[in-house]
Amino acid sequence: KKKAEIDFGGEKRTFYFGLGFLNMLCDETEHNMVNLEKDTKEKPLMMIPLLMYYSLKFSYLMEDKEINFNKYKVISWFDEDGGLSGKGCLSFMTGFGDSTKSSLPIEKGNKKKVKMPKV
Repeated sequence: KKKAEIDFGGEKRTFYFGLGFLNMLCDETEHNMVNLEKDTKEKPLMMIPLLMYYSLKFSYLMEDKEINFNKYKVISWFDEDGGLSGKGCLSFMTGFGDSTKSSLPIEKGNKKKVKMPKV
């Protein structure tokens, strides 16, 4: 699933997952695909709201909607929602994690599933 509807910031919002929002994040920040996972693990209070901001921004661009928020509003909504243990954060991280999991086809005679590495 490449998007999720999440109650966040006082309304139901659509967050997109996948390379589109990650590319935008990397283009507009000092982050890159190599350090993204490391930075998210080491600095979750900084990185998760940033991931949420770019996912939401990408969603608005994909749906031709006027962007009526900035990263500081997203950080504020994140705080109001309960931070790392808030429903919005947990739903986002579950959706983001699920979107990065992909199984490759199993060859005949091979009983092992090969999974793509996590981003």
